[in-house]
Amino acid sequence: MAARRYRYSVGNEEDPGDPWGRSELLIEPDGAVSLQHVFPGPLAARAWTGRVRPAALDALRDSLERAGFPAGPAAPPAAGSGLRRLTVETRDGSASVVLPWHLPASAPSGYAETFDVLDGVIRQVTGSAVAYPSTQSDIVSDIAEAPAGDPLI
Repeated sequence: MAARRYRYSVGNEEDPGDPWGRSELLIEPDGAVSLQHVFPGPLAARAWTGRVRPAALDALRDSLERAGFPAGPAAPPAAGSGLRRLTVETRDGSASVVLPWHLPASAPSGYAETFDVLDGVIRQVTGSAVAYPSTQSDIVSDIAEAPAGDPLI
């Protein structure tokens, strides 16, 4: 199985309808995770690191396979939708999908679980400072806040 690096970008700190801001998440093949988050409004950007547990990496990989990644819905997201961008990189190249924050019924099965895991990583690594909805628990260890402005991603 090829080693996979996951890049996940979600949100927009400039969108007045986005309560969380923008997250830029990177998960390395060994589970090392780095996150940069830009909060909306006057709040400072923050960064964190941690390690995603192997079972969560397996769940992420399996859910993407069920989704038929990088397949997405036939119709593009509606104008003004909050977007999720996921890129999976291997030594052979990369593939990406862009989906709306609120997944449509036409989204391939598997993506709901994929984003539950990714949003759970963000929620946990930030100590719920970024409280994305997720059913995940205890999937990140070795959590630390990085110095502000560190180029983690």
